[in-house]
Amino acid sequence: MQRTRSFPPLKPLGTAIAVGTFALMQLPALAQAPAQLAQRSPGVIYVRREVSGPAPGGRYRGGGSRSGEQALCPVTAVPLTALVPFEEIYRPGREKLPSAINVWGYTTSDRPTFWVYVPYGNAAIPAKFSIDDEAAGTTIYETTVKLPNQPGVIGIPLPKTAPALQLGRRYRWFFSLSCMTPATNSAAIDNTYVEAVVIRENPKANLASQLTSSPSLQNAIAYAQAGFWHDALTTLAELRRQRPQDDTLLTAWKELLSGMSTSSAAQQNFNLEQISSQPLVN
Repeated sequence: MQRTRSFPPLKPLGTAIAVGTFALMQLPALAQAPAQLAQRSPGVIYVRREVSGPAPGGRYRGGGSRSGEQALCPVTAVPLTALVPFEEIYRPGREKLPSAINVWGYTTSDRPTFWVYVPYGNAAIPAKFSIDDEAAGTTIYETTVKLPNQPGVIGIPLPKTAPALQLGRRYRWFFSLSCMTPATNSAAIDNTYVEAVVIRENPKANLASQLTSSPSLQNAIAYAQAGFWHDALTTLAELRRQRPQDDTLLTAWKELLSGMSTSSAAQQNFNLEQISSQPLVN
């Protein structure tokens, strides 16, 4: 199906304990180890992977409706945001002009989950997700999304009914909200949307050997260090949903999200602290 759009075309801590008198002398220090370990960062450090070919382009955050307070999507302090690595590129001497933005992430999954922060708790707002085969210029999957009753981070899985992502191909995904005024119910007075590129690759043998059969913090760390953003983020999201009060997982989540941007200025632009503290909602 040809794509048409109404809006503009991501020293391990080890303790060697000797036997004998020396070990006994070290007992006070060893007794402190659990407390020190509890304070250590989980180490979910994202290692950014570059993308070959044309610059991926994209849009990691949307704005509120320009239609004002009457619109269903008013301007918010933290806008609609795709949880995907991005870079903002400024030309020397023209830093005050809008930057070129690239947004992309890798995955090992043929049907990954895409994560977005939605600043509106309003199920009446029409929302849509779609994914295109970039080279073919066609849409391979499109669906409406029902928004939750509160703002937060939502996951949009690519279902089994959708075509599987092929290895090495570039796909471009979109998540959009149609903002209209309740008084007139006029369609799409303004659209706010995000878009990013996703590329599927097989994990190398050394990564596959590190993975456990069920979601684990170890998996999130391994995926992040191998540059598979979507897998690392989805793994952490699943763990956080299972253990929402686990502070270690929250720390890991914030640490991973800090790898989305390439500079401290960009982190401030997309509100890293506010985004990382948002709840996961269904």
